[in-house]
Amino acid sequence: MKLIENPIRLNASLHKMLPYTMRYLYGQSTVKAFRLYTLGSVHVYFIEGFEKDELVMTHDTRNIKDDEIDFVIEKLFTAADKPALKVNHAAKNQIEADLHRKVRVKDLVIVEKQH
Repeated sequence: MKLIENPIRLNASLHKMLPYTMRYLYGQSTVKAFRLYTLGSVHVYFIEGFEKDELVMTHDTRNIKDDEIDFVIEKLFTAADKPALKVNHAAKNQIEADLHRKVRVKDLVIVEKQH
């Protein structure tokens, strides 16, 4: 497996890339920065917020495997961060239930680290 960082366009917005997910996670609040990665066909968004950091993984056609989640966590977080991480496999269902809208991806996993 290979995690590749993708360049971000100047006018890129997370609210355009992940509209319902960002509304669910942050509402109208802003984030400090974000980075976009790919792990094969899995899209990985690393979002640095003011109160928490989020790792959002999406796949368009299949479920995300546990070894893919573990690999990304290993690459993007330090060993000291791992006990504080919360992995949410049911994020897609929660977002769809809260916002009453369908998310356009097959699977969505959120990993959260509080500051």
